[in-house]
Amino acid sequence: MTSQLIKCIGLLSLLMASPAVSADKQNVIVIMADDLGYADVGCYGCKDIPTPNIDQLAAEGVRFTSAYVTGNMCGPSRAGFLTGRHQSTFGYYQNVSQPFDPAQGLPRIKTIASLLQQQGYVTGGVGKWHMGTADTQHPNAMGFDDWFGFLGGGLMYFPLDHPSYNGRFNPLKKPANHRDLQHTMPVIHNKEPVKWDQYLTRELTDAGVAFVERNQEQPFFLFMSYNAPHLDLEAPAETIAKFPEGAMTKVPGVKSSARSIYGAMVYEMDQGIGNLLAKVAELGLDEDTVIWFLSDHGGMKRTSDNRPLRGSKGNSYEGGLRVPMIVKWPGVTPAGAVLDSPVTSLDIGATLIANAGGDREAEGLQGVDLRGYLSGQDTEAPHQVLYWHTGSYSAPAGAMREGDFKLLHGKEKLELYNLNDDVGETTNLAAAQPEKVQAMLTRWREWAKGAKPELWKKSRGSFQYADYEWLKGSQHYRAKTE
Repeated sequence: MTSQLIKCIGLLSLLMASPAVSADKQNVIVIMADDLGYADVGCYGCKDIPTPNIDQLAAEGVRFTSAYVTGNMCGPSRAGFLTGRHQSTFGYYQNVSQPFDPAQGLPRIKTIASLLQQQGYVTGGVGKWHMGTADTQHPNAMGFDDWFGFLGGGLMYFPLDHPSYNGRFNPLKKPANHRDLQHTMPVIHNKEPVKWDQYLTRELTDAGVAFVERNQEQPFFLFMSYNAPHLDLEAPAETIAKFPEGAMTKVPGVKSSARSIYGAMVYEMDQGIGNLLAKVAELGLDEDTVIWFLSDHGGMKRTSDNRPLRGSKGNSYEGGLRVPMIVKWPGVTPAGAVLDSPVTSLDIGATLIANAGGDREAEGLQGVDLRGYLSGQDTEAPHQVLYWHTGSYSAPAGAMREGDFKLLHGKEKLELYNLNDDVGETTNLAAAQPEKVQAMLTRWREWAKGAKPELWKKSRGSFQYADYEWLKGSQHYRAKTE
């Protein structure tokens, strides 16, 4: 046997023993929190809720101080992220309120997951969907090879037979309100209902860990879509005990009791993130895995600390649209860097598709490729201007950031702020700078010409039941009658 042949055999053995991830097909995990406050993570200044695992991501990667999402509510924001497009360009302006109404949710459209499938990735999602329940809207039909979670906008954090509920949710009083309807749907694995018996955040973490274990030998994309710390406020009693009310940060408008449970929910999520990242390291994948973390929008005013930002979930001040965002990208991001130029959740998909070998522009993605900015090779700001469509097609409203200036408009009200001088948006400059306002408003209106009519209207009747196979055994299942 020649020395050259021996070397080849040795190299082949090494490759067979190593995870099969090529340099341009790094694994990707995107972790999305739900309703997380801007200042409710340690590396963003939080004092009362320890988040050591999220903080470690920031220490090993890049933390953004001006990261934005595309909407101030769950559904529109997640629709933007999942498609890589401003959701107004396909008519998605509001939350799905009736999940069994087939008109509500995503239309037939490519997603980041389906585009990564085309590039050879196995794709998985865990947790919250909120993009509709029709067969064409199911995650398996929208680019996810594997899905474990729930299709509504939220879920109770314990199984419905948990003693603390006292039979409140099973059976529900009929007709159910939209919140109870969504929060009592089953947990499913693809299209099969799953029996679960632990705190939901832990259940979702276990599913994420299992997905990584199953797919460690091929490039994978995992969307880890936690619903924590979204309402309802629930956590294990032993975790809540770690956050006594008297020790919680005093946040205007937030009750100490709510802050205590919210803190436990954020802590549970952080612990779950730690377990997931530990599995990545245990399998030897940490140098081949890109990890993003962000919230889907700002925190709720009754639970969260968005300071020094003004506003919260549901409005277009910075506290509703600016979010914690972190990325750890081995070989790209310098450890512990802080980047201040504005970026957006649309940039995540654009960057991932470009890195995987896809053509982001040909696919209609509206973010930018951040790799040069992340590595420090490009010092120019990725965006000169950012736009938001926060109204509806019939009643347009929105926001726009151009440099340091931010314009908000809607319902005949105009507001202009200089975020460099006034990040808390306390001083409206609209009256003092009318020419600036009109120039920005004209530019926003030109951009908004790309908006499409609403996919659905709010008043479409009541949809209490469906006949999906994955609903069988649920109180929401009802077979079709011929």
